[in-house]
Amino acid sequence: MRERYHKHTVLAMCIRRCHTARMSGFLPFRIDFGARAIDDLHRRIDATRWPDVGFSTGWSTGTDDAVLRDLVRYWRRDFDWMAQQEQLNRLAHIRGPVEGEELHAVLYQGAGGAERLPLLLVHGWPGSFVEFLDAAPLLAAGIDGPGYDLVVPSLPGFAFSEPPRAPGMHPGQMAERLHGLMLALGYERYGVQGGDWGAIVGTALALRHPEAVAALHLNFVGGRPPAEGEAMSEEERAYREFRQRFEAEETAYSRIQGTRPQTLGYAQHDSPVGLLAWILEKFWAWTDHGDDLWATLDRDRVLTNVTLYWLTGSILSAARVYYETAHAAERVLGPRVEVPTGYLRLPAEPWRAPREVAERGYNLVHFTEGERGGHFAALEQPDPYARDVAAFFAGFS
Repeated sequence: MRERYHKHTVLAMCIRRCHTARMSGFLPFRIDFGARAIDDLHRRIDATRWPDVGFSTGWSTGTDDAVLRDLVRYWRRDFDWMAQQEQLNRLAHIRGPVEGEELHAVLYQGAGGAERLPLLLVHGWPGSFVEFLDAAPLLAAGIDGPGYDLVVPSLPGFAFSEPPRAPGMHPGQMAERLHGLMLALGYERYGVQGGDWGAIVGTALALRHPEAVAALHLNFVGGRPPAEGEAMSEEERAYREFRQRFEAEETAYSRIQGTRPQTLGYAQHDSPVGLLAWILEKFWAWTDHGDDLWATLDRDRVLTNVTLYWLTGSILSAARVYYETAHAAERVLGPRVEVPTGYLRLPAEPWRAPREVAERGYNLVHFTEGERGGHFAALEQPDPYARDVAAFFAGFS
């Protein structure tokens, strides 16, 4: 069940940029899921066939049953999608064709008179543009200076961007789509920020279009191993030992989505509780938190993100990025990135490669060890995230 798109009056501050986009076929739209869609969601939640777990496993075998049931109760009884939808519709959304398929983005125009480098903020899986709802206004308003113009897209197959109609939509192809979006908006030179798949797509953008990508900021770096004969530091050795343990216990989702996403997708597309359980596990495993996940994350933000996956029916088309990357006919990433790169390394990020690893793959000119935060940097710590992003790109305006 997809949303209905309508022309509407976009926020006045984005009229100029939206006019440029309209010339390329982009139109403003509003999200318009009605009571019928929410009634169907509630009906399916009410009809959930819950398993008898038998005893408390915590998170050791997957999503904690007690945490999930509590969140489902909140989703069904207290979460107000209509209020969230109203807030989302206060933003400037556009949607239009890039290479023949519809792409969605949210636009923010920076405060202040100075013309600054526009920034492309790219999400990953199981995220969406919702990850940036708190951090983007901080960057647009300006931190220690004028604000930035921001473009926050939905990757192809995610949320309001159309599912690809042919195989092969790997991060390199996604990078081409996002570059096309920026050109449609009139931005020939821009900065890119990303984590998770957003970091991989951003890396591909920097490799494919170094003439357009002025600088690249990442909060996720996997990192290539040292060359033959090159010494490995104790920090890197410890990181790779951690990653080996992590891969063995925490990446079954990636192997499934990289090999047979279709089979799992039917269950997730049909069961909202199944969808929530799959995504919730990642928010637990990859974020910086204590015993209470909601002391770190806002439940409504997480449920808005999950509800978007549900209402747009995009969980399968989004998960296919794993399959397309694993089966790409071309090399997705290539040589070292020479575009100036910043790296925000956060303590609870599972893919927190040491600085020396990042320097192996990128022209690293900015490095920050964050005090708190994990995989979803903009969602978990919007203020420190925005400050580091702003400080890095200030040198490239």
